[in-house]
Amino acid sequence: MAREKKLIKYIFDDGLQEIPSSYKAKCNVTGELIPIYHKFLKKMVEEKYKNNFGLFLEKFVKKGAEEQVRKQDGDDNYKLNAYSDYLIVSYKCCLKVLEDNFNEDAIRKTRSEMDHITNCFIKRFNRDITKFV
Repeated sequence: MAREKKLIKYIFDDGLQEIPSSYKAKCNVTGELIPIYHKFLKKMVEEKYKNNFGLFLEKFVKKGAEEQVRKQDGDDNYKLNAYSDYLIVSYKCCLKVLEDNFNEDAIRKTRSEMDHITNCFIKRFNRDITKFV
C-alpha cells in the first residue's frame, strides 16, 4: 500500500496552503516539475514572491531555465563581459598592427598573438571572435 504524503499547513498572504513535504512546482519556462522541500519552498515564497503563493505559482522559474531554453533554440545571443570586451579590443589592435606594419618579425608575432586571442575566445565563449570584430 502506498504511503500517504504528509501535508504541512502554511499561512501566506493569499491564504492557507496545505503543502506536501516534497512539493513539485511547475517551471513556467520549461514546463518541468521540480521537487522542492516544503521548508525551502516556504522561505522562497516569503522572500522572493512577497509571501504570496499564487504569485509563486504564476511566476516560478527554475534556476538556469532561460539558458537551457536558449541553448535548445540555438539562440546565438550571449552576455558580453569585461573579458570578452578585452579580447575583442586586443584582436582589433592586432589587426591595426598588421595593417600598419611591414616588418616580418612583427607580423609573425602579431599573428601568433591573434591566434592566442582567438583560441581564448573560443575556449571561453565557444564562438568565433571574427564575428564580433
